[in-house]
Amino acid sequence: MTTLPLTPDGSVHRWKVLWAGFLAYLFDSYDLMVLAIAMPVLLKVLAISLPDGGLLGSATGLGAMLGSIVFGLIAENRGRRFSLILALVWLGVGMGAVYLVNTWSSWMVLRFLTGLAIGGVWGPCSALIAEHWAPHYRARAASFVFSSFAIGAVVASLVGRWIITVDWRLLFAFGAVSIPFALIVLRLIPPDTRTAEQKRLAGPATVGITTIFSSNLARITLPATLVSIVNLAGYWGAAFWIPTFLTRERGLDVTTMLGFSVVMYVGMFFGFQFFGLLADKIGRRRAMMTAFALCAVAIAIYILVQNPTFLFWWGAVVGFGLCGSGGILGAYYAELFPEHVRAYAGGFCWNMGRIGAIAAPFTIGALGKTYGLQTGLLVTCGIYLVGAIMLLLLPETYAGKDLRSEAARC
Repeated sequence: MTTLPLTPDGSVHRWKVLWAGFLAYLFDSYDLMVLAIAMPVLLKVLAISLPDGGLLGSATGLGAMLGSIVFGLIAENRGRRFSLILALVWLGVGMGAVYLVNTWSSWMVLRFLTGLAIGGVWGPCSALIAEHWAPHYRARAASFVFSSFAIGAVVASLVGRWIITVDWRLLFAFGAVSIPFALIVLRLIPPDTRTAEQKRLAGPATVGITTIFSSNLARITLPATLVSIVNLAGYWGAAFWIPTFLTRERGLDVTTMLGFSVVMYVGMFFGFQFFGLLADKIGRRRAMMTAFALCAVAIAIYILVQNPTFLFWWGAVVGFGLCGSGGILGAYYAELFPEHVRAYAGGFCWNMGRIGAIAAPFTIGALGKTYGLQTGLLVTCGIYLVGAIMLLLLPETYAGKDLRSEAARC
């Protein structure tokens, strides 16, 4: 096997890899968001309580955390393209199997198994972008790929409006389109470009579960995981409770609030692009600290301003900042870790951040019940400020025209 021919901007396959990653993560986003859209129907069909419905989301998150390990190890030991294709097929099977389950317990098992695949997409995508795109475009490329999270959420909302009254199961079954798309990924992404000699020089022949916790990598793995926990805790704490806050404490009517998610996700899409560009100009860590600071300030506006119409449209600004760091992390984690563990380490750190995604909505809701959602959102501001400080535990990997070699960083 030979190394792919390179251009100053990356490999000759970089654009194919970019679009393959964008569409793959769109399916990942769709399949994650569709559960929330279908939840009102599931509560009635399965005759379950709100906490039971919430556990379906928790089962998905737990599956994604384990999936980051399973598919990460497959990516490093069997190839990143193979791992991504397997995750997409697995994802499609899990979504199509909706017609085979009809009890709460079977839904718990199905969502856990589907979650495994949801957790298996992020790591291989970020590693493939790092492999095919040069450092000075890498953050923009990764941010574009992961901005499909916003598109997937909007698609899930639109499909939900059209289909849920016809047959709610079709809302899930639509995700099975990822199976034929896996064949497209097979054509777009070239085989593993790492030669046997490169793998030998990069690290051990087989990557194991504990590899990223070795003495020289644990100092990166642990703080990077904490940053992800803070990032996703802040995101889900704000995105989950701001709509309720606007209706209950700022007087926005429920009908108007139906459009809030669209406003926020449009802001998110452009936020991904802006912060990806910023990260390529001033550095990954600096850009992430800027995104965290913007989130803290933008959320604080909800506490200080009373005008509901203004706050509705302010959702675009909040969305702009909320996912700004998410795209940067795709490039940042790939550069923080040696080449031979990029997919595993990046996917692990990102998906372990779901601990924050699971804990934040409950914690902020509990605070809101006792002290008001205003206090809960204030805590979210604090979470982002803590995240900005926590980033100081990690080194900068690329800043502006600093073109240090990959080998030096690895």
